[in-house]
Amino acid sequence: MAKNREFRPDREGSGQLNKLWPTPKQQLRALRWLLYGAVCLVALLAQDVLLYRINVWGGCTDLVPCVIMMVAVLQGGESGSVFALILSVLYFFSGSSPGFYVIPLLTGISVFAAIFRQAFLRQGLVALLLCCAMGMALFELGVFGVSLFLKLTVASRVTVALMTALLSLAAVPVFYPVLRAIGKLGGETWKE
Repeated sequence: MAKNREFRPDREGSGQLNKLWPTPKQQLRALRWLLYGAVCLVALLAQDVLLYRINVWGGCTDLVPCVIMMVAVLQGGESGSVFALILSVLYFFSGSSPGFYVIPLLTGISVFAAIFRQAFLRQGLVALLLCCAMGMALFELGVFGVSLFLKLTVASRVTVALMTALLSLAAVPVFYPVLRAIGKLGGETWKE
């Protein structure tokens, strides 16, 4: 009789294979990053299809770097830096970027803006606008500097680079509610 009590059948559904399926929270986090990528794709399409004709004093909008910086600043330095790196590589391969130097330039400036916001500012639209203004000005001046070094432009066009950064900031209030709502999927990345 003692042997009958020792035998216990295996539980159904147990084993190592059940650990391979993502939890609902992990699914929401994956959806969050996919939606961030979709917003960047929409920004790329809007830039290349609709907004390329609009010039103000020679400058036009540059939405994709602005959206990448916004996501990096909203998500923080850790996960935002990985997002900035992946999306800057995809931005380069899309054919819309100014050159290969956009990858380290955009990633570095996005990480710097995210860390600056985490260290000195509270999360909100004004802090995001300030960090994106600083980041876009540095990005456009970096692109201008590389173009000047490669002799693709002249020094007198520095105002066009700054106008491009300024026009790109007009997209921050438009994209902020969408990116903020997407950021709430799957819980907060970290708490301040």
